[in-house]
Amino acid sequence: MARNQLAKLYKQLLEESAKFSDYNFRCHSVRRMKYCYEKHLNETSDEKLEAIVTKAAKDLQVIQRQVVVGRLYAVEHHILDRDPTT
Repeated sequence: MARNQLAKLYKQLLEESAKFSDYNFRCHSVRRMKYCYEKHLNETSDEKLEAIVTKAAKDLQVIQRQVVVGRLYAVEHHILDRDPTT
């Protein structure tokens, strides 16, 4: 059961990470989530999986708060975020 929760949380973490308005935060967050998920992908202990799920749920809440704060204090977009046709 914990493995299913971990997969769902991973998907939610990636979706929330993609909402960062700042390019650097967005890339770092996505890269970090992928790294952590791959690191714990082969974990078999139920106790460790539960601990990982708990930490991932806390990380999701942190990312959601940071996305909101980032939108409140938005700055000019990074040059890599701009539309190349303009």
